[in-house]
Amino acid sequence: MSKSITLDADIIEFDLDGTLVYTTSVVEKLWSELAIQHGVDPHTVLNDSHGARTSETFAKYFPMIDNTDNKAVEKFEKDIPDNYGHLVKIIPGTIELLNGIDKDRWCIVTSGSNYIANSWFNGILKDVQKPKVFITAELVTNGKPDPEGYLKGDKILSESLGITSEHKKIVFEDAPMGVKAGVASGAIVIGVNSGNNAKLLYESGASYVVKDLTDIKVLDANKVSLEVRYD
Repeated sequence: MSKSITLDADIIEFDLDGTLVYTTSVVEKLWSELAIQHGVDPHTVLNDSHGARTSETFAKYFPMIDNTDNKAVEKFEKDIPDNYGHLVKIIPGTIELLNGIDKDRWCIVTSGSNYIANSWFNGILKDVQKPKVFITAELVTNGKPDPEGYLKGDKILSESLGITSEHKKIVFEDAPMGVKAGVASGAIVIGVNSGNNAKLLYESGASYVVKDLTDIKVLDANKVSLEVRYD
C-alpha cells in the first residue's frame, strides 16, 4: 500500500536519463553491441555503466578503442539522440512536475554530455521550461557516485537565489550511483524506479522510491513543496 509524505525544499536537482526520459533500453543496446564487437562481457558493462559517465566506461572496458580527443565517446553519445531518439520516451509525470516548479529552483545534473542533455530539451522535452543550469559530464572532474555534480549545481542555484544559510534540497535519481551521489551531497534523494528495482535504490540510500513522476504532486511552486507517494 502506498504512503504519502510532504517534502519542502529550496532547491531540486534532477538526473536526466532514466529519471526524466527513458533511455535505458537504447543505451543498453548500444553498450551490448559494442561489448560483443570487442569481446567484452556485455552483462558486466551494463551492470557497471548505469549512472556512470561514458568516458569512464570507455576507459575501463574499451581501452582498445582510440578515444583521442574524446572522439569515440562523442560518437557514441551523439548516436543516442541522432539515430535512436525515436525510441526514447518521457517518464510519466515529467512535464507536469518540471513545469510546476519555479525554473530558478531546479537544475539538471547528468552523467551524459551537454549534447545529449540539450538534444532532449530541444526535442522530446521541448514542452518543458528549460532550466538555466545544466551540470553535464564535461563540467565535473569526478563522476557519480562522487557528489561533485550535485554540489556544483546546488552552489550555482543557491548563489543565484541569494541563499547563504543551510538549506534543504531534493535529488531525483534512477541509478544507484546517482542515489549515492545525491546522498553524499546532503540531499534527500527520491529514487525513480524506471529500471533498477526499488530495493536496490533504497539500499543505495534513497529516502523514498516512486514508480514514476506521476507520484509527485507540486503543492507550492515557489518554495517547492511536494507531495510524494511512495511504496
